Amino acid sequence: MKPLYWIAIGLIVVVFTGAPDDKWDVAEIVGNAFVLIGWVQLSRALPDLPLRLTLSYLAVLALVVAAATSPPDARAWLDDAEPAVVWASSLPALGFQAVLCHALAGRAQARRVRSGVWWRIAEVAIVLALVANPLADGAGWTWLKDIGIGAVGLAGVLLVIILCIAHGPATWAGGPPPPPEPAEPAEPEKQT
Repeated sequence: MKPLYWIAIGLIVVVFTGAPDDKWDVAEIVGNAFVLIGWVQLSRALPDLPLRLTLSYLAVLALVVAAATSPPDARAWLDDAEPAVVWASSLPALGFQAVLCHALAGRAQARRVRSGVWWRIAEVAIVLALVANPLADGAGWTWLKDIGIGAVGLAGVLLVIILCIAHGPATWAGGPPPPPEPAEPAEPEKQT
């Protein structure tokens, strides 16, 4: 399977599933594991991808945080925790997505692919949501929550999923190279 497809499936599992309060949130772990598998394949397919080390750390850290926060007791503690702790627990996964958008937008724009701007839009939406949460909770800028900045971040994540599905086959995004065109058969020599 293409690397971006793994990442898309992992994000779909994380975003669209949830566990009951008294059960482990296995979907969060499985989804982040799929994202990590996709990242490993993508980094092998694109050895010149910028920010590879940062993306590797963020993908592994997102999986570790998902594993640490998936037991019911941990999720109950997180529900009662300070908003800064909740924000910090989402930072590795959202940071991975933002940095991935940045790297793939650069690759797309270097190859003059017009859809590279959509990767930038997703990156900006996710970064806005990441920056808005501490400002709303810490600085008291509650108007950020009133205008629905969280929905902007969710829209950015959904756009990442769509872009991963749409660009999965693209060679600039880690997809397989196109098959070689068949050679034209040689014409038989005419004997005179």
